[in-house]
Amino acid sequence: MPSLRITGLRRLLGTTPILTGVDLTVEPGKLCCLLGPSGSGKTTLLKVLAGQLEPQGGQLLLDGKDGSFLSAAERGFAFVHQNYALFPHLSVLENAAFSLDAEKLSAAEIKTRALAALKLVGAEAWAARRPQELSGGQQQRVALARALALRPQVLLLDEPLSNLDTASRIELREAIRQLVRSSGLTVLCVLHDQKDAFAMADHLAIMRQGRIVQSGTPINLYRRPVDSWTATFLGSANLIAGKVTQVGAGEFVAETAIGEVRGALATPTDAPGAGARIMICIRPECLQLDSVPPDENAFAGAITHSLFQGDLSLHDFKTPSGVVLKVAESNPRHRLGSKATVFAWAEPEDVVGLNA
Repeated sequence: MPSLRITGLRRLLGTTPILTGVDLTVEPGKLCCLLGPSGSGKTTLLKVLAGQLEPQGGQLLLDGKDGSFLSAAERGFAFVHQNYALFPHLSVLENAAFSLDAEKLSAAEIKTRALAALKLVGAEAWAARRPQELSGGQQQRVALARALALRPQVLLLDEPLSNLDTASRIELREAIRQLVRSSGLTVLCVLHDQKDAFAMADHLAIMRQGRIVQSGTPINLYRRPVDSWTATFLGSANLIAGKVTQVGAGEFVAETAIGEVRGALATPTDAPGAGARIMICIRPECLQLDSVPPDENAFAGAITHSLFQGDLSLHDFKTPSGVVLKVAESNPRHRLGSKATVFAWAEPEDVVGLNA
């Protein structure tokens, strides 16, 4: 399977920039998920890669060779659209085989390849059914099989889990994950749900205003977001402004409204100097509650509101300075209204310094 490298890719809609210089690398046999808000250019990027739109700048490199102006077939790409686009008058097998009509294959060879593709996605038992007899998740598997029958080198997926119920979504995302492992396909998948992306992706890329703002492993992006926008886009985050007092070895100490805070820099190669402003990110689940505080990153306060959810509670923790921290407590205790002094604290490695 080829590596896919996109450099400086640009595309306009009329005079409006949609892709403003996309840079992204997808390694062979890996599943890369693309996240971003509506209008950030995700689907446009897929259409350019699929050959449905021409780029207006930049390069698409396949194993180092420029494929910017090749058709999708010449590139070895297959594109699965969000709406499945199945033919209601054809059987599941006929839908899976439809993409092979242009291939110089015998009827027997077409049937064999279509059945093999259906088997890859666990849909062979439905071969004789019509699409309208299937659930949304089953129809999406058939759409995947139709693309896989082409034996592509790169698979492009546009919102494959949208409009599915929770059980179907979890089942399908695991099926796609297993497909990548078993086939070695290179996959670029647009999603809108962060948890789906965390569960599926080998590599995660965040898109905003027509460009990639950060990419890497899901855990690295979640724990070390590049800026405050990315931090809050990927999940709940406490953002606290501070002033740097010490910096070194990828760590910082800062003065804030809630006291002195020590943590790790998200981008150590672009470290702020002493006296510089810094934005500090602490995820709610990284804060612990205790009556006996550790020596650092411990903040006194009181719980002013709690939302009990069984396995965890979401607390509003108000500090003496008036700053309210969100705290996610697993295996929660009843703390609301308690007169005991409570501290919220975090390990330094769970506190991230972002350039302000």
